[in-house]
Amino acid sequence: MQITQFLNPCLQKRLNKDGIEKFLASLGEERLKQKKTRMENLLKIANPDEALYRELMLALGYKNNKVQFLELAMILPYSEICKLNDQGIIEKALLYRAGFLESKEGLPEDFDFSLKMEKSVWRYRGTRPANYPERRIEDVSRLLLYSLEDGLCSLFERKIVENYSEKVDKKRAMSFSRAIIQTFTTTKAVGKTRAMEICFNIILPFFIVVFKQRRESRYADFLYKVYNLHPPLASNSITRTVEKQLFCNEKNNPGRIATSARRHMGLILLYYKNKGIGEDKG
Repeated sequence: MQITQFLNPCLQKRLNKDGIEKFLASLGEERLKQKKTRMENLLKIANPDEALYRELMLALGYKNNKVQFLELAMILPYSEICKLNDQGIIEKALLYRAGFLESKEGLPEDFDFSLKMEKSVWRYRGTRPANYPERRIEDVSRLLLYSLEDGLCSLFERKIVENYSEKVDKKRAMSFSRAIIQTFTTTKAVGKTRAMEICFNIILPFFIVVFKQRRESRYADFLYKVYNLHPPLASNSITRTVEKQLFCNEKNNPGRIATSARRHMGLILLYYKNKGIGEDKG
């Protein structure tokens, strides 16, 4: 198998020492650790429902509107969403605070109308119409309404507990991800591909931290096993770029190496590390 010498010296040394399989697996573990550290820090300043809400809103911003969606989550927190019991009202509240609505009609009388973003901060260039912020707000409002009965964390925690098994194989790991994806697709919050990315970039590391903090290690261990055994996520521009660089465009090799979600995440971290970024915020 031919592997090109395109990495910076430090990464190339690790690759030469460990071999490609171990190298990608270690990077995948490192990326999970980065995600967990982020969740730990967030949970120091926000309760679990609020923390998860912020992370999900951040993910809805994709690459162009991450900061904007996070700001929106800060000025319309989940605790305030919980007081709104209608999908249309939740959507209007989000659109108003985001700066897309001027009308106050349909919003509660005690709604703070002074909190509002400037519409001009939202970026459309390079954003697919399906991912325009107004569209994403409409979609997430359905998920938020769906979560109100028991809370946002409970919505996903229930899926984890239902799919828990002490013994985990590929089939069990995929059953877990399908359950998480179904939560998003049932409410049409995001599509399957994005839901899978959110599952492994947000839900899995978030709940590993939550379960560890609550000393429910069996569920945290279950999620670790899922990360190691689940098939790789759908390829994207980043993983395809790294695969081509690593394997000299030999199309058969990447599929045999990126055989798990962990190694898939290793490819992503490798891309950012080689560019000198160290980690991504996705």
